[in-house]
Amino acid sequence: MHTRNINHAQLNKSLLTISLLGLLLYFGKSFLVPVAIAAFFAMLLYPLVHRLQRRKVKKPLAAFLSILLLLAVLVALGTVVYYQLRSLDADLPRLELKVTEKSRRIQDFLYQATDLSANEQDQIIEEKKPDIAKAVFKSIKQLLVQGLSVLLFLFIVLSYTFFFLLYQHKLHTFFVRVRWFQSQRASRVMMTRISRIVHDYLKGTFLVIMLLSVIYALGFRAIGIEHAILFALVTALLRLVPYFGSFLGIVFPIVFALLTKDSFWYPVLVLLFFMATQLLEANLLTPYITGSKVKLNPLATIMAILLGNLVWGVPGMILFLPLFAILKVIFDQIPQLEPYGYLLGKEE
Repeated sequence: MHTRNINHAQLNKSLLTISLLGLLLYFGKSFLVPVAIAAFFAMLLYPLVHRLQRRKVKKPLAAFLSILLLLAVLVALGTVVYYQLRSLDADLPRLELKVTEKSRRIQDFLYQATDLSANEQDQIIEEKKPDIAKAVFKSIKQLLVQGLSVLLFLFIVLSYTFFFLLYQHKLHTFFVRVRWFQSQRASRVMMTRISRIVHDYLKGTFLVIMLLSVIYALGFRAIGIEHAILFALVTALLRLVPYFGSFLGIVFPIVFALLTKDSFWYPVLVLLFFMATQLLEANLLTPYITGSKVKLNPLATIMAILLGNLVWGVPGMILFLPLFAILKVIFDQIPQLEPYGYLLGKEE
C-alpha cells in the first residue's frame, strides 16, 4: 500500500502560522475586539450608507447619520433598561419582605434538618454582615468603574465604525488587490459575499432578539411575573451567545419567581413557557430569519463559542460565530481548504 509522503516543512509552516495567529488574537484582545465589533457594525450599516449616497448625501455625512442612528438605538435600549431597573429598585422594599419570608421558611427547614436555631442562624449572618457589606461596596465601585470603561469602549467602537464606513471602498479594494484568490474578480465576489453574509446574519439576529423580547414580555406578564419587560430584555439579549445565552437568561426570571411567589407553579410555568419559546425559535424564527445565513453545524458552532471564550472572553463567544462563518466562505472557495469548509458546514 502506497502512502503519500508528508511534507514536513509545509506542516511545520502551517502549525507555526496557526500558533502565531492564536498568540496574536489572545494578546491583541484589547485592540482587536473593538476593531472586530466595529467591522461588523460597519457591515450592518453600509447598505444604509449606500442608500443615503444614492440620495445625493455625501459619504462622510451618510456615515455620520448611520452612526447616529445606531447610537440612538443603543441609547433607547439603555434608557428602557435604566427605567426598568429604577422600577425594580422602587419595588425592592416589597421584594425584601417576600425574600425575608422565604428566608424564614428556609431557616425553619434548616432548624428541622440541622437543629440550628433561628437565633444561631441570625448570629452567623450578623457575623458575616461586615464581609457582605464590603463585598457589596466593592461591587458597586467596580460597577461604576466598568460603566466609565463601557462608555470609553463605545466611543472607540463608534469611531472605528465611522472610519470603516468612510473608507469601506478603500478597504474593499485593498483586499481585492491582495489577490488571495485566482483573480481580482474572484476576490471582489468573495468580499461582496462575506459582507452580505455578515450583514444578513447580524440583521437577522437583531430581528430575532426584538421578536423574542416582545414574546418574553407578553409571556412573563401573562404568567404574572413582575418587571416582565426587564427580564424579557435580559433573556433576549443573552441570546447573542448561541445555545448557552438563552439558558443563562431564563435563570433570572425563574429565580425571581422562586423568591417572590408563594406558589411553586410560577417558576414551573416560566420554564414551560421558555421551552415552548425555544421550540418556536428553533423551528420557525431562526431557520427563516438567520438559518440560511450562517451554515455552520452545531459542533462547529459550539467550538467557535468555546474558542471565542478562551481567546476573547464573553465578546469572543459572540464574535467568533460570524468569524467562523467568514472562514467557511473562504475555505469553500479555495480548493486546498475546501475539506475544512465541509467540516464546518451542515449536511445539505
